[in-house]
Parts: sequence; structure tokens; C-alpha cells
Amino acid sequence: MTRGKKLLLGLAVVAVALALLVWFAPTRWLAPMVETRLRGVQLHAVSGSVWDGRVGELVLADGTVLGRLDWRLSRRALFGQVRLHAAIDGPAMRGHGDFARDGDTARWRGVQLHVALDALPHPPPTPWGVPRGELLLDLTQMQVRKGWPDSVSGRVRWPRATLQTPQASVALGDLMAELSGSHGVIRAGLRDGGSGPLALAGVLQLSPIGWHLDARLSARDHDPALQRWLARLGPPDAQGVTHLQRGAGVGALNAGASR
Repeated sequence: MTRGKKLLLGLAVVAVALALLVWFAPTRWLAPMVETRLRGVQLHAVSGSVWDGRVGELVLADGTVLGRLDWRLSRRALFGQVRLHAAIDGPAMRGHGDFARDGDTARWRGVQLHVALDALPHPPPTPWGVPRGELLLDLTQMQVRKGWPDSVSGRVRWPRATLQTPQASVALGDLMAELSGSHGVIRAGLRDGGSGPLALAGVLQLSPIGWHLDARLSARDHDPALQRWLARLGPPDAQGVTHLQRGAGVGALNAGASR
């Protein structure tokens, strides 16, 4: 055997060995790299392979325990076609969904997510109070390009919605948002369940260059906490309806001009 043939044979053996290593790579080999890239996220009790793996406990940098994470990754990822099914089950979050990436386009499909806001150590604050209760996301599909949703369809439900303010806990009833959008403009149609303490109808519109909220709110009963909360949003009209309009960027200007 000539020297050139020996070299080619050696390279082939190395290539096969690397391919087998990647094909059967255990998840624990990659866990330190993932933790470094995610800056503070901790992966505990890692098991399985890169293609069919499990994290016993996923912990965010702020100490929030998201819970157990399971995934199945298609080996087509070796050829640049990422196909992933993931499921999470923890005290603050549980759900599942499918993810795919081709080039600079990412797609989520069949995402169902339940977020227990009261189980989060740091619930997200809003200008109107700290949300309490649970959020239910049912995302039919979402396509993301260059870090922004290009199209989306789905629904968000907030049953027994409550806002905690410095003065009181404000019960709002069942609230919903119908998600739709294309070409980078996302629309959320806001409404209530029809019989709760708060009557709500409105639209939230978002784009990469701005956002706009236009909503009409009124109380169906005389709950003092709800009445005080509505009064802080603005004065009601002659029918007792509070008009909430907020926005920023070009999207806000366009939305305001179109009414």
C-alpha cells in the first residue's frame, strides 16, 4: 500500500469515528457548552443522547426552576435541517411543541404551554400591576425570520385573571387574545369571556418598528378595587367606558392615523 493510500485510509477511519461519535454523542458531553452559551442556565441530571435526551432540572440564571426538559432531535440536523420536538414539565411551566429551522427561518408548530404565574419567583411586572394566575398558550404556528415573528396564529387565555397592585388584588375575570399576523405585523384581538367583572374589547398591534394598543374597558359590577384600577387608566366616557390607547414607534403613528 502506498503512502498516499495509507493517508486516505487513515482519514476515512477518522471521519467514520467522528461520525459515530456525533451519531451516538451523549448529552452530558454538550451540557457544559450549552450552559456557557446560555449564560447562567444550569442543566441538572442530564441523560440520554443529543438526539433523544433529557434534563432532569432546567434552572434559569435567576434561580427559576423550569423543570424537566425532554427532546427528540432529528439526525437531519447534521445536514442543516433542524427538526425538534420538546416538552417541559415543571412547577411554573409545562407544555410541548415542534420546532424546525431551515437557513434563517425558524418555525414553531403545535405549541401548547401552561405558565403558572404564581409559581414564578419574579412574575413579570406591568404598568397596570403584577399579573397573577395562569396563562395558557395554544400556538398553531409561528414563523420567525431575523429574530422577529413573520407570521403567527394562535390564542392566549388568562382564566380568572388577577392583577396585584400596591393597593389591592384586582379580579378581571377570563381574558383572551386571538393571535394572527403576516409579513412581520402581529395582531392580538383582546376580549373578555362575556360575564366576568371586566368588559374588554381591543387590539394590540406589534411590528419591528412600533406597537399600538387600543382597548375599551368597563366594569360590569361595582367592585371598588376594579373601579379604582380603571380610574387610574383614565377618565371614562359618558357610557362609563375607559379608552386605553398606548403606543410607540412608527406602528403607533400609523395606527393612530388610520382610525
